[in-house]
Amino acid sequence: MKKKLQTAFLYLILVSLIGFSCSKSQNGDWEEGKEVATEVEDPNDDFLLTLTTEYGAMKIILYKETPIHRENFIKLVRQHYYDSLLFHRVINGFMIQGGDPDSRFADENENLGRGEIGDLLPAEINYKYFHQKGALAMARKGGPSNPDKKSSGCQFYIVDGKKYTKESLYDSKTDYKRVNQYFSSLIEDPEYSRINQAYVQLGERGDVAGQKRLMKKCIPMMEKKYEVQLIEKPTRKERIAYTKYGGAPFLDREYTVFGQVVEGLEVIDKIAAQKVNPQNRPVEDIKMSITVEEVPSVYVEQLLKKIH
Repeated sequence: MKKKLQTAFLYLILVSLIGFSCSKSQNGDWEEGKEVATEVEDPNDDFLLTLTTEYGAMKIILYKETPIHRENFIKLVRQHYYDSLLFHRVINGFMIQGGDPDSRFADENENLGRGEIGDLLPAEINYKYFHQKGALAMARKGGPSNPDKKSSGCQFYIVDGKKYTKESLYDSKTDYKRVNQYFSSLIEDPEYSRINQAYVQLGERGDVAGQKRLMKKCIPMMEKKYEVQLIEKPTRKERIAYTKYGGAPFLDREYTVFGQVVEGLEVIDKIAAQKVNPQNRPVEDIKMSITVEEVPSVYVEQLLKKIH
């Protein structure tokens, strides 16, 4: 009799668990299709987002100069799309990525990152905004299949990055693929036979670093001779941000940056430091929720000044 009661009790527990998991729709808390406002009610106000995780909360502002991305993100936040999704890709010293719809009820070790909703967003790459620490940008497919650099409609990343020296920053902004091409042309020119001779001698000694230094010294000469730009010179604002706060300058001009973390940068560090599997998915799930409020624009401007 006692064994039958234990069996019956276990059956009830299993039924309860199954009923609980099935009570969630496939989209979880996402109120897909719900009509929501994507503009502030008061023109003197602006949006301020709060992204919350078990490691703390981040305050995020969205740029008005990227209206398509801003409107799309506000819509998804107000529809609760991001609530309970995971940061599914985390690379310390680089970025943390989330927003994959498949992560909502993902199995342990399930490979994530391919999920998408709706249409891709047209690129809104604004040179005013760059990948400093805390930058919010939309992920996208790379390579020739996406020549227009269209953004994902849902997946985003927040830059962790690293601090740069002035020299390493300029190095990250150098297009070495084109440098190699133009340098090859340069040393084939008899006028620059001495440079060619020096380059060959360095190679014979196995001094690869020396060959790279020689090429770098020739960059101004090549830019003038071939009338090209091989180094994307950072602005003063970029130099200060990348040397003081850090970031990922090699991503600039390639992805749409549409917002910035203005409080809670330390939360990025905590998430980025978590143990990950070979696919860079955190071993322990990191869930998020995002809310939005409307605050005076003056307050948003004050928050921005703190990090610039």
